[in-house]
Amino acid sequence: MNEAKLETSIVLSELKELSEAGDAFVAGGPVRDWLIGRRCRDIDLVFGKEAIKKASVFAGRTKGHLVPLDLDEGVARIILPGIVFDFSQFRQGAVSIREDLKKRDFTMNALAMPLESALPILQAVVEDNEVDIRGGIKRGNSRRFSIIDPTEGIADLERGIIRAISLGNFYDDPLRPIRAYRFRAQLGFDIEEGTIRWIGAVKGRVPTVSPERISYELGLIMETGRAADTLSEMLGAGLLFELFPELYEMSGVEQPGFHHLDVLGHSLEALRAVEELITDPCLKFFLCGPLTGWIAANPVKVQHLKWAVLFHDAGKPSCKGERDQRVTFYHHDEKGACLISGIGNRLRWPRRAVEFASGLIGLHMRPFHLLNDLRRGGPSLRAMRRLIMDIKADYPALFLLSMADSIAGCGPLKPQELDLELACLWEKVHGFYAETLTPIRQKRRFLTGHDIIAELGLSSGPIIGRALDAVEEAQLEGLVRSREEAVSFLSEWLKTGVSDVPES
Repeated sequence: MNEAKLETSIVLSELKELSEAGDAFVAGGPVRDWLIGRRCRDIDLVFGKEAIKKASVFAGRTKGHLVPLDLDEGVARIILPGIVFDFSQFRQGAVSIREDLKKRDFTMNALAMPLESALPILQAVVEDNEVDIRGGIKRGNSRRFSIIDPTEGIADLERGIIRAISLGNFYDDPLRPIRAYRFRAQLGFDIEEGTIRWIGAVKGRVPTVSPERISYELGLIMETGRAADTLSEMLGAGLLFELFPELYEMSGVEQPGFHHLDVLGHSLEALRAVEELITDPCLKFFLCGPLTGWIAANPVKVQHLKWAVLFHDAGKPSCKGERDQRVTFYHHDEKGACLISGIGNRLRWPRRAVEFASGLIGLHMRPFHLLNDLRRGGPSLRAMRRLIMDIKADYPALFLLSMADSIAGCGPLKPQELDLELACLWEKVHGFYAETLTPIRQKRRFLTGHDIIAELGLSSGPIIGRALDAVEEAQLEGLVRSREEAVSFLSEWLKTGVSDVPES
């Protein structure tokens, strides 16, 4: 018997042993997902008592990684290859599974199955087989699965309704209003009107929730293709301004010329546009294969690309001015980059995510500026290289943002050919990166940093990177074709003063 099969056997054996002790259930999300045919490998196990002790034994026997989540409430997580088990006790002093379920957020999540009844389904999950029990439920045969449903959650699932169990449950955990919209985005269900009223009643308490929990739920919204619609509904419920005061500042800020919406309306429309482009870049780009490839290879960055699109003009309210009787927003890209950094830090994003989103916003006007060069037969190799140096291999994300920005602007002064020009610029920049810059970088350098120190007598420091940058740029322009020419070029470069050479 091979090791993989042995581990599966042990997990199933341990689940069976847990089921025989009584007061053991699968509850919440797994039951909901099985009923609607969704794949679920995060299994919530609920016990009448001693959940932590049971989790410790289970982890030891299955060689899983035990993570205590809330020792006071008796909650722990067991992480196994490809599957996660959460062990918990009846919540908030409940003495039965039905009482526990009534303390949950939504009726569709207030569902449970005795662990013994769920064993055949769990075997399919552990063995990575398909699970679908919808047929029996749609025939009303819930007894076959012994499903415990004290709040009529199955009926709401069949109707596609997200219904809160009680206003008190919302007050107990103010994160639940955001979870309502997360499920709205993930499942495409409608939020019941009474639940929307309760969201309005507790929205002011939402910012008191830990940033990590808020960020997790918002991230799940951004992972879907319904983020723009969902955030618009959160805006209508007054919830979005509680989370992001920056969006309130964007509301009502009019934009003349290229735009037909205020800053906030334009930003939401741009988010909707980028979601469509993420689904199919070929809607606007003739050369769409590289964009499709970047999207497929960078699911986490795609999420933060959406954040960058939503906040790309967040700097405009504080930068609004007037020149020659014309409204201006000078340096709004720089201000917006600072704002998204603050938002990302507030939500505890990883440093790289903050830098990625901030970098996109800081550069989002550059493609539009390069269009002036495009119309004159450019842009130059140097200009394209400078763009790539600033954004690096994520230049596809920048063009997705810029195209979404253009799509969302339909004012009377917008050139009709603007979207097409952006698509042409994308082809030029990608062609330069793939056919010119990458081959140069794949070749052995004429000079290394150590060579520059030895040949030119420089000290280590930022100047070395700038020198290497200058040599690469000279190679692109055909000024340097050998090591000797590189040394000669740098000697002259140093004489002219390196302050004119930007840092890489």
